[in-house]
Amino acid sequence: MYISNWWGDLIGGSDDSLALIDYLEQLDTTAVTLNQILKDLGFDVLLSEADLRNGGSVGFDMKSANGIFRIELDIACGALIDLSAIVLESHKSGYVDLHDLDEARQPCKLYIDASEEKRNLLRNELYKFSRNPLAYDLAALVPADDMRELAENAKMIADELL
Repeated sequence: MYISNWWGDLIGGSDDSLALIDYLEQLDTTAVTLNQILKDLGFDVLLSEADLRNGGSVGFDMKSANGIFRIELDIACGALIDLSAIVLESHKSGYVDLHDLDEARQPCKLYIDASEEKRNLLRNELYKFSRNPLAYDLAALVPADDMRELAENAKMIADELL
């Protein structure tokens, strides 16, 4: 997996990471656009407001045998970093296998069509985060050293999203 250097701890290691994979799994398709993902999760609105520092309402409706319920992604900036890594995996490898992201999942290859414009949107947000990670709401939950490491990783992912 191309993103294996980053995936699994600070990136890809949270409940929001698993919820994001749940969202991708329930798409029940092998191809999706980044634009659709951003819209479905509510990132399109949050990014248009240009402020991920204080969270915001992002999430999706989850289908289950008992109906539909809302899944909220608690830390928007963390979920966006996870999503950026997943988009990078799809961009570099041609697809992302959900099993590689979470070994409890069945193999499921998903291609994410991410235009240069949308990848640049992600890159810009990751660069903003990497310049001042301690200004984000996530810093209240994560030690400062881990926030700085996450910022370095986010910058590396942004650099790769060309």
